[in-house]
Amino acid sequence: MLAVPTSIELIEQKFFALGDPARFAIVKRLANGPQTAGDLAEPFDISRPAISRHLRVLREAGIARAEVQGRVWWYSLDPATFNDVRNWAEELQEMWAEALQAFKEYVEEQE
Repeated sequence: MLAVPTSIELIEQKFFALGDPARFAIVKRLANGPQTAGDLAEPFDISRPAISRHLRVLREAGIARAEVQGRVWWYSLDPATFNDVRNWAEELQEMWAEALQAFKEYVEEQE
């Protein structure tokens, strides 16, 4: 039986995918709109199979999605993935704000 990844595991997968400079550059290019695999590979000095592996990692992380039109694969960003990351970052920010507030109150009590 396959284990269903937790939300933190999904966030980790996204950060792992974005941690590679080539994948991060691909995501920046996709921010301008859908592109073919060939278009995405053009500026890189790496093989097409390597680009395909990078695109697979981005798809598996839920960052990019692919759609086949005829014989051409079109890639685009999945905007929902960035909502997940933003929500996680907001939760983290809230946690730290609460911890800092508690620390501030502790210090003020000690004065």
